[in-house]
Amino acid sequence: MNIIKTILIIIFLTALTIKLKAVTLTSTEQLNQVHQSFQEQHQNYQNYEPDITLSEIIYDEQSTKGLMSLIISQEEKTFKTINYKKFIQDLYKRKIYRPIWFNHDGIKQEAVNELFVQIESDNTLERFGKLKTLSQKLKKEIKNIKERNMGKELMLDLKLSSLYRRYMGHHLYGSIQWRNFKRKIKYQKAAWETYNPNYNIADMLLHYKISDIVARTTPSSFKYNQLSNHLSRLRKVQAAGGWRKIPASSQLRYGKAGKQVSRLIARLRSEGDYTCQGNSNKFGPCLKKAIKRFQKRHQIGQTGTINNTTRRKLNISVNWKIKKLLLNLDRIKRMPDQAEDRYIMVNIPDYRLYYKENGRNALTMAVIVGDKKHHTPIFSNKVSFIVLNPYWFIPDSIVKKEIIPGLLKDPNYLANRGYEVRRSYSLKRPPINTSKIDWARVLRTGQTKKYKFMQPPGPRNALGKIKFKFPNKFAVYLHDTPNRKLFKKYPRAFSHGCVRIANPNGLLATFAKHERSVNYNRSKRVLRGKVKTQLNLANPVPVHITYLTARIKSDGLVHYLPDVYGYDALQRRSID
Repeated sequence: MNIIKTILIIIFLTALTIKLKAVTLTSTEQLNQVHQSFQEQHQNYQNYEPDITLSEIIYDEQSTKGLMSLIISQEEKTFKTINYKKFIQDLYKRKIYRPIWFNHDGIKQEAVNELFVQIESDNTLERFGKLKTLSQKLKKEIKNIKERNMGKELMLDLKLSSLYRRYMGHHLYGSIQWRNFKRKIKYQKAAWETYNPNYNIADMLLHYKISDIVARTTPSSFKYNQLSNHLSRLRKVQAAGGWRKIPASSQLRYGKAGKQVSRLIARLRSEGDYTCQGNSNKFGPCLKKAIKRFQKRHQIGQTGTINNTTRRKLNISVNWKIKKLLLNLDRIKRMPDQAEDRYIMVNIPDYRLYYKENGRNALTMAVIVGDKKHHTPIFSNKVSFIVLNPYWFIPDSIVKKEIIPGLLKDPNYLANRGYEVRRSYSLKRPPINTSKIDWARVLRTGQTKKYKFMQPPGPRNALGKIKFKFPNKFAVYLHDTPNRKLFKKYPRAFSHGCVRIANPNGLLATFAKHERSVNYNRSKRVLRGKVKTQLNLANPVPVHITYLTARIKSDGLVHYLPDVYGYDALQRRSID
């Protein structure tokens, strides 16, 4: 029996090879890359499992022939209705043109259901968006299959792979229309660098379950999962019709009770602010604490009372908050997935720096960021060295707009600020005499880059006593400042783009704990003088300058932060 089976298989494979050669005549260049010789086909038979049936081998070979025809011979026709041509071609070439979602027994129900469930349960997708609509359409098409049809099954196989690719594009990269957004902020001379997650999703589909793929590729940093959980909470509120308006009521005072108090408690419980057990209609200590928590999360005074500002925040629609969360979840997707060991995060809407160690705040401090005309760029890098008693090398843009115009008005402008001018950034030669230079002509002819303006170390130095460098194309870094009063103000957007930090000594001490090149006591002695000293780090520390207007803080709750540069309004999401 086995001999007969073998002979039949070889005859079948020979016929398939002849058929493939016929197809080759119409698609020679493409098919030459994938056609196997008769000997290779015979060898392919040797690789089948010993207990495989002849019907399974026939299905395998017929489906292979059918897929090759759809993807190669009928390429133009096939990809008129199926997206992600390059992905599909690469995926099935790796699979040796075998079906992914179907087999001899029919549809691989578990794998297909997993794909549908992942799409249906993804809270970042809109209920009537493109992805869920397409998923439902395919689900219905599969449900309506009454009898086996190879041609229809193979087309469905391609459609399911295309759906997987579309979903993974959303899952990995989000839905923000980054190209349009970056074009808009370019005119403001602003920058936002995005990072592409480095996953081979074709390879993953061939080796892992859909649920495992999604779990492995979901961001693990910047409290993405906690923010997503809060989004799920808001989705339930949205499905129930949203929040009822909180009116201006005399009931909403400490010690009072009534229907409006019950509604306020329900409102605060829906976002996790009210945590006391049981039902209540009294404005007591627990409700006051919940109001303070809500006020803190929304950046308003923590009075524990329902004033007009608090009521306006309470009456923000759930749709507005969902949109805010979706934007920030998408932003995290395009940030480097940072291991939770040690890194610095500067969140511009927070006006704060966080030094993270093993997921906890080892240090946090206020910062001053770029003003409305000089946006601090959003990007990631690594702090590789620290400079004590730094020189400030003044950017040419500031020289053009501020320094030379000031010098033309006041001949003592440079001396009053302790600025020096050199022909190069080398400190070996003395500064040049600026009194004989026609600065108006320099400015008019655009020759400012011939002169290097700088401010030497000292108490008036704009960088203060310490700067933390992570060399980048934006010439942005963390640094001290002699103007400490600005840290008491809010909001704190006053710089030309660099990030001024409130506690540079504390940050230096934190580096010293894990970096041999940074001896804190020795550094303090250096800082008493004016000698520039560079400390190179053996282990550079990642630094992320972020723009998260909704984020989970250390209290475990989502905080809504000001849209400092108006980026929330500029960013648009596709309705997936």
